[in-house]
Amino acid sequence: MAKEEENEQAEAAASTEGAEETVQVAEIPGTTEETTETAESAESTADSEAPEVDDPDDSEERGKPPREKRFPLSLSLPVAAALAVLFVAGIAAGVTFFLLYKDKSDVDSAKDAALSTARSYAVTVTTYDYQNLDKNFADVLDGATGEFKDQYTGASGTLRQLIQQAKATAKGNVIDAAVKSASADQAEVTLFVDQSVTNAATQQPRVDRNRVLMKLERHDDRWLVSSLQLV
Repeated sequence: MAKEEENEQAEAAASTEGAEETVQVAEIPGTTEETTETAESAESTADSEAPEVDDPDDSEERGKPPREKRFPLSLSLPVAAALAVLFVAGIAAGVTFFLLYKDKSDVDSAKDAALSTARSYAVTVTTYDYQNLDKNFADVLDGATGEFKDQYTGASGTLRQLIQQAKATAKGNVIDAAVKSASADQAEVTLFVDQSVTNAATQQPRVDRNRVLMKLERHDDRWLVSSLQLV
């Protein structure tokens, strides 16, 4: 009996030691988790309490003015085509304006030159002296062309006889003149011309008042009379 009691006591003691070891082993994981949570909480608190340090690069960027937005240099094909069309249209408009301005300038110059020639020629054709007809006729033909030159050449023989027989002289004077129409190469001029005529039969000059329509053509750098009519 005594031996059996000793065995039972020994088994009870062994069971007690095993239970204590089991409790210690079970408590170790809990202690580890609590330690880990405590460490993480400490790190979080340290991070929140630590003062923030500004990055030097961030400070420099905040002090600079905002950067301008840069747009792409490349253009889409439709936009480039539209710009090309506008460019060509601008050139065409400029050329057209230049040509129109040049044409107007040429016509204005033609008007002035034709008017000056018409006034001078009107005096030439209405002025003569029976003693100097060769020069008078030569001056008239020198400023004539086309139909009028042919007409005057054909009538000059008869005119010479009449003027010499009457011993006539005449002097022309342009009272007024204006360009009726003009282009760069042709012009029509209306003139009011007084012609003072003397001859052997009259002692006092006779004044003939004439209204003349003169047509002129440009030949090289000269304006020549192609038609002369009394109107």
